[in-house]
Amino acid sequence: MKELVNGNELYYSKLGKGEPLLLLHGHHLDGGMFDQIIAPLGLYYTVYVLDMRGHGLSEGEIAKHYQTEVDDVAAFIKQVDIRGCYCFGFDAGGLVAMMLASQDQTIFKKLMVAGVFVNGNGIKPYHYLTEGVMRFLKRNRDSEVELTESFMSVDSLKAISIPTYCVVGEKDWVKVEHVRWYSQIIPQGQLMIMPRQKHESYAVRSFKLLNLMEDFFK
Repeated sequence: MKELVNGNELYYSKLGKGEPLLLLHGHHLDGGMFDQIIAPLGLYYTVYVLDMRGHGLSEGEIAKHYQTEVDDVAAFIKQVDIRGCYCFGFDAGGLVAMMLASQDQTIFKKLMVAGVFVNGNGIKPYHYLTEGVMRFLKRNRDSEVELTESFMSVDSLKAISIPTYCVVGEKDWVKVEHVRWYSQIIPQGQLMIMPRQKHESYAVRSFKLLNLMEDFFK
């Protein structure tokens, strides 16, 4: 299915029954990252999987700013009438969801994010090199936005008033201590460290977060 959002046709899939649950993918990915868990989640929730502009089957160019994606998600939620939904966001999708939750405290009922950093101190040095190559040599806009705009202030983190589960892999390039830090700033923040997991191993085309999501969102 497609929805015209802020001038672009954005593709989304919808499956299941029950309360709405919105899944947001990370940069360099699309909604296909959730293929393994959509069907089992659909037994309990009406699952919406959105491709951000310029990703997957959605139209438009990749956004130059995170706020553009925040505005897209907010408009999409309004247009398909799922305000007050549950939300899971991975990587950039998680940061977008956190930014939106800080700007609109009632748009989500609960939020789970995974593999998210909120400032430049949150990632290991080798990841700067990886994304820097993508940014400067391949002119990758996802990498440019990630390196230049991944930031939330302490005040904006404190403004996230809903229950928020912050997940990170033990071997993630996002620093565990960083996620622990901001999970303690969010008023209803919780932390989960996924043992032995790298950045994508537990979230991309994986069942590893399924039980955690079902328990948290119920």
